[in-house]
Amino acid sequence: MKRKIIRFLIVLFIFFIPNSILADNVDSIIILVDELSFDIIEDLSLEKHSIGLVNYKTRPPYYKENLLLSINTGRKLSLKEFKTKNAKIDYLGDVLKDEKVAYIGGKTGKLLVSNKKGEVDFHIGEINYDIDWLVEKTDYLLKDSNVLLLSYDFDEEPKRIDILKGYLENYRERNIIILPEGVAEENKSFLNRFIVPFVYINGIDSGILTSQSTNRLGFIALEDISVHLKSIYGLDHDKNVGKPFEIIEVDNPMGRIREIYSTTINLLILTVIFHGLFYFTQFVFSIKFLKYKKVDQWIYMLYYTLAASIPVSIILGIFNFHKNIVLYFLLCILISYALIRFINKKKLHLIKTLSIITYCLIVAGTLFYPNVIYNSFIGFNNLVYGARYYGLNNGIMGVLLISSILLYFSSIKGIYNEGYKKILGLIIFALNMLTLSARFGANTGGFITSVVLFGLMFAFIFSLNKITIKKVIVFLFLIIGIFAINMLLDHSSSSSSHAIEFIYRIKNNGLWEFMNIVSFKAKELLRLTIAPPFSIVLVSQILVLRKMKGFITQDLGLRQKTLIVFITALVGMILNDTGPITFIYMMFFFILDLIYNANYNGWINLNN
Repeated sequence: MKRKIIRFLIVLFIFFIPNSILADNVDSIIILVDELSFDIIEDLSLEKHSIGLVNYKTRPPYYKENLLLSINTGRKLSLKEFKTKNAKIDYLGDVLKDEKVAYIGGKTGKLLVSNKKGEVDFHIGEINYDIDWLVEKTDYLLKDSNVLLLSYDFDEEPKRIDILKGYLENYRERNIIILPEGVAEENKSFLNRFIVPFVYINGIDSGILTSQSTNRLGFIALEDISVHLKSIYGLDHDKNVGKPFEIIEVDNPMGRIREIYSTTINLLILTVIFHGLFYFTQFVFSIKFLKYKKVDQWIYMLYYTLAASIPVSIILGIFNFHKNIVLYFLLCILISYALIRFINKKKLHLIKTLSIITYCLIVAGTLFYPNVIYNSFIGFNNLVYGARYYGLNNGIMGVLLISSILLYFSSIKGIYNEGYKKILGLIIFALNMLTLSARFGANTGGFITSVVLFGLMFAFIFSLNKITIKKVIVFLFLIIGIFAINMLLDHSSSSSSHAIEFIYRIKNNGLWEFMNIVSFKAKELLRLTIAPPFSIVLVSQILVLRKMKGFITQDLGLRQKTLIVFITALVGMILNDTGPITFIYMMFFFILDLIYNANYNGWINLNN
């Protein structure tokens, strides 16, 4: 009986004991190596442990110190902002003061685990590449600390790989995170300057790493590393930007992570190719149209084929054809061309048909199967650039909004019941907000833009031409209410968006945080706006619209539609750091709509 009582008390004690107490004797070793390729991981015999990819993009300039500080604090921080007194920034050395932090290596590396003064609790300022020396110093430091950072350079010496392999074998039951200082030479290219593999060992699990920050298999965010370290010791991390690692069990982690990396690079290449084609086509079309007010048939067909390639690419995303770049490209172009020929042969309304297909596929994919969106060139989130991991990017957001506008205006021409028109409009433009909300599309700038579009269309549908103070107040309260509901859903979700994290950080750091983020976003927006090819395409689109002013102004409905499109595109551009892409895609489709109608009405000529 006594034994049963004792066992019960032990179980009860373990169940209710705080995590921080249980974690007191847990040792964690972080190994910072000069490079870490897939081959080196295999040479270290780590292919059966937990492997992931992380994007090392920080605030420019991309110095090593900026990277180490960003990993340390769980937020993208530059050396310039280090030791700032204007913000409450948590440094690992301060947060883990009870666990104590030790470091073996040179002066710079310790920034990864230092406190706000740039110091650690224990430090051996040299490293001897001898396994006995490393084990001796590690054991010595772990007697008085729970967290150790080891700075280890391979310097392309195979012997050092063998030494580290033996070292890891000696501490295989500890928590170990192996991170590189940058992209390995064999993986570095003009397309990949930031994605690196890393390894996590906890003596138990094996698989692919992910986190709620990315919601993408194989990827974690830079901000997740320090948060995971905090979670090991039961420290609060609810209001941190990052989230702890999650391990998805797979039979062959290394093979799977290589495949994820390869397909990501393939999709990036396809995205660059297709975006380039869109910009090239828009520019060539603009030159021809502005000079001659005529459009060659081949440009006209290329324009429509590219417009059709967007829904086609989403369909191809179901079948994972992006694993083969040439096959994907050929299939996408040929099927898109065939689709346009079919629509013309059946004498269907081309803009209406394309808008319906495009809009329905984007909405259905976002709500029910996001992977088909991510596997398309238009919906691909640039994981290599590191700006967004999930949800709708600003390119497809623009396509969603413009296709909804074109769908509505082309559909109401065949509807004579005013009530049906109003119902259709409310459904379409409310569906935009749902699709871009925190629960699905997770694009805050896009969501706000969709709310503005909803307001514009509401005014158009219900003929609210006369603006009064009362109408403005009601409209503002409507926008605030919708935005508040979206933020509430965001707050209650397991993976908060950038917007809710921004609010948390403003709450902690006030005006400094607000100005810091706004300044960074504004600089990114300006940089993208003035940089070619974006600036060239933007100017050419504005000039085309100006050239078509005579056609636009001759019809009241077209004037109203143009105003709605332009305001929506402008809001979408201003609210997002990659907003110029939103504007370009919205105008690409709108100009196509104008040309289609202008040709139908005989305002322009097509050269065969």
